[in-house]
Amino acid sequence: MDLLQAWANWKPDSPPFVLDGDLEVLNSDRSVKAVVTRRSWQEAIQTPDFCAPGDKRLHLDLLPHPFCGDVRRASIYVLLLNPGLGPSDYYGEYENPEYRAALLANLSQRPANGVTPFLFLDPHFAWHGGFEWWHGKLARVMESLASAWQVSFAEARARLGSVLASVELLPYHSSGFHDAGGWLQRLHSVALARAFVEEFILPRVQRGEAIVIVTRKVAAGGLVEQPGVVTYSSPAQARSAHLTPKSPGGRAILKHLGVSG
Repeated sequence: MDLLQAWANWKPDSPPFVLDGDLEVLNSDRSVKAVVTRRSWQEAIQTPDFCAPGDKRLHLDLLPHPFCGDVRRASIYVLLLNPGLGPSDYYGEYENPEYRAALLANLSQRPANGVTPFLFLDPHFAWHGGFEWWHGKLARVMESLASAWQVSFAEARARLGSVLASVELLPYHSSGFHDAGGWLQRLHSVALARAFVEEFILPRVQRGEAIVIVTRKVAAGGLVEQPGVVTYSSPAQARSAHLTPKSPGGRAILKHLGVSG
């Protein structure tokens, strides 16, 4: 459980927000032009390139997001490449104390009372781009669950949010990914994520306790298709990362929860 311990012990005192062991790599000549650090919402929105398309730099002024949900107890894991980037990230972290507190609680794996473990399915944060992305991906699955379980859509969302977790291979935000510094091979945080998948998640899958859906960079994550592991191997699948009831991942979620698609 080195991944969870490392992030629980990490102290985000001031930007750049980087895990111990990553800073030297991210400060190297290979990386320095591919990262950015700002120190406030106002500074971010006043920059000429705020929200410009094609910005693939890592934004180290935002809290890393290595995982989401109750990672120890989840039974559905979605493996992703790295957290995305949108204007609501800066606004939320620098201007919304409740949201920032939820992110920090997630890092320490101590979610606040009343907050869904998978915070991007929590309606408190419906204004955030992360909620929009995840809710959009899973809306039809949640609709199917609500119908099968004969509960409200809100109840189905909460129940799914209690068993869902995501793990990011790289924990730092960007709007698009370009491995400018060889980060997937050099960063300590990436090694921790890979080890967690191999040593904790995969054995749970093999015991029939969990399923894994791999949406991006399947080869980089080191997992192959096997019982309990769904991989989006084609470029089209990886780009869309659909989790509808008709997609491989959506079907796997419904089956795991005892619901036919």
